[in-house]
Amino acid sequence: MEDFGRAKKALASAKRNFEEGDILTAANRIFVACENAIYAHLKLKFGNTTFSRKRIIMKLGEMDPLLKEVYEDSYDIRVQADYGRKSRIITISKGNVESIIEKIEKLIFDIENELKDAKIL
Repeated sequence: MEDFGRAKKALASAKRNFEEGDILTAANRIFVACENAIYAHLKLKFGNTTFSRKRIIMKLGEMDPLLKEVYEDSYDIRVQADYGRKSRIITISKGNVESIIEKIEKLIFDIENELKDAKIL
């Protein structure tokens, strides 16, 4: 599944950027990892369809509020990193980026198991 492959690559990039001290790029890459992992998760549940950001938030709110929270947190730090916007939810910092990387790593692990169970991977 293409989305899942992009999620894993973006996670690896986020971790590499974080280890190099590039928090802004890590924040961008971790959102890309999260979004693509969630695309894979939602496509597994609802089939191959497109998902706008608004629809993703709605579906995640119905299905898994904790997953929605991780998605929203990763988006919030990404717009801070990419556009210099003020935080709405979580302030961009080394500790917060590291925490989100860990959460997305677990998310990707869990989705990988779902995809394997569904015999997609």
